[in-house]
Amino acid sequence: MSMFVPHDFVSFNIFIISILICTLFFIISNMKKRKKANSALEEMKDHLENMVAERTRELTLSNQQLQEEIVKRERAQEALRRAKETAEAANRAKSDFLANMSHELRTPLNAILGFSKLMEHNSDAAELQREYLGIINRSGEHLLELINDVLEMSKIEAGQIKLNLSSFNLHHTIKGIEDMIRGRAEKKGLTFKVDCLNIPHFIKTDVSKFRQVLINLLSNAIKFTDSGAIHLKVSGKEFHTGIDFAPQILEVEIEDTGIGIAKKEMHAIFDSFSRISHDKYGMEGAGLGLAISKKLIELMGGKISIESAEQFGSIFRFTIHYQQASQMESMQLSHQNVVISVNKNWKHIKILVVEDKWENRLLLKRLLLRVGFQVIEAENGQEAIQEFQKHQPGLIFMDIRMQLMSGIEATAKIRSLPHGKKVKIVAITAHAFEEFREDILAVGCDDFIRKPYRESEIFDSIQKLLGVTFVTEKRYYTNHTKHLTVSPAVELQKDDVSVLPKIIRKRIKTMAVNLDASRFETLVEEIRQEYPEIAGKLFELSRQFRYDHILNCLTKEDEHV
Repeated sequence: MSMFVPHDFVSFNIFIISILICTLFFIISNMKKRKKANSALEEMKDHLENMVAERTRELTLSNQQLQEEIVKRERAQEALRRAKETAEAANRAKSDFLANMSHELRTPLNAILGFSKLMEHNSDAAELQREYLGIINRSGEHLLELINDVLEMSKIEAGQIKLNLSSFNLHHTIKGIEDMIRGRAEKKGLTFKVDCLNIPHFIKTDVSKFRQVLINLLSNAIKFTDSGAIHLKVSGKEFHTGIDFAPQILEVEIEDTGIGIAKKEMHAIFDSFSRISHDKYGMEGAGLGLAISKKLIELMGGKISIESAEQFGSIFRFTIHYQQASQMESMQLSHQNVVISVNKNWKHIKILVVEDKWENRLLLKRLLLRVGFQVIEAENGQEAIQEFQKHQPGLIFMDIRMQLMSGIEATAKIRSLPHGKKVKIVAITAHAFEEFREDILAVGCDDFIRKPYRESEIFDSIQKLLGVTFVTEKRYYTNHTKHLTVSPAVELQKDDVSVLPKIIRKRIKTMAVNLDASRFETLVEEIRQEYPEIAGKLFELSRQFRYDHILNCLTKEDEHV
């Protein structure tokens, strides 16, 4: 198709102008559209920028909040860490305090219980003296139980305390508590009455916790009663369920004529640190006794309640669950084998007693000499090493905490010496916690005994480690009192001491006058080989504290000379 081209000049110009006008119009039209598009783009740009700015602000704010939250958490964690460290430090301090206090209390208590037991064996002791010694011993045992209960308090706080079930003589336990409490009641001029109604002789429950609750409530009754009476009533409920050893209920009631408890204080009487606000009695005690008693009673499956009127006295009632002890357990409880002497085939055994406290060293030495062992003694770890090298004993009783050198260090050094690995070493410690046992055994000890110890623990350990055999007698329990068949009284005659050299008699007299039991018995051991019969009598008299009789014989001999 051919393009149209005008033939004259005017027409051509008009044509060009028309094209230019169309082009210009097109350009203008496009410019308007572009401007409009640009405007839309600008608006979109502004909108996006606003959105970005808003989102940026939101992110910035969120980041700040996040950082603040992180800082808060870090501060909280730091506070928890510091609190934990403080609590752990407090626990360590408490444990250290309890351990130290336990050692300080257990060490003298060991001598009290040990010597009262030895004196009970004295053939010259009258029945009344035996009764008093029994009360001393039971009171000491209770004090020991209280020390152990204090050490277990952390377990109560942590909810970790458990029942330690054992079979025991309920009548004997109540009689023992009665003997402890009666003297305190009579000292205040109070009448103390005990009634036991329909209760079995032998039951199974936690005897320690039962005793603690009963003694605590009776002690409170005496404390807050100035005149009148205190009445303890214990009764049993029987349930015929057809099941052997089904739980039974023991009901205990303690009534006093004391000051009573105000109604406004009744609601909080079993709360921790709650104490009766009475001017006359002050604020004595920590206010934990009733709270602990309540927890222990609940642990034994029982409940406690109180009925009280101000100025008219109080009645505490509580129950516990128990099981009837089997006939076999009852028979086992009715007697106990008591060591009289070591079998003659084992009298050659040498035992080294290492103890820095003179009275505790004397106690253990007497206990071992009484049954026929050869005994060497040392005051500290350094002496223990020297005596071990000199005498080569078969067994060592090693006190752990001593001055100059501890029992742990001495044990380690002895184990490194020739024959040191063969000797049996028994740790004797007043350390508070049973968990300490593993640490002690790890350093080289063969056994572990805590103060205050019983005779049976000493002899059981010797028998276990050395295999020795003992001559024993049975101790029977009748009418709530322990009776033991004892050897006849030992008498020393003037003719007995007359065979001794004058220098020996003089030394014996000096030590008897000074009541120097330790050196006296050391001298007796020196003359035992040459004068075995006289040495045996002198030792037995020393054990019975009959130095007056020894001096009397020596004086008669000197007058005769």
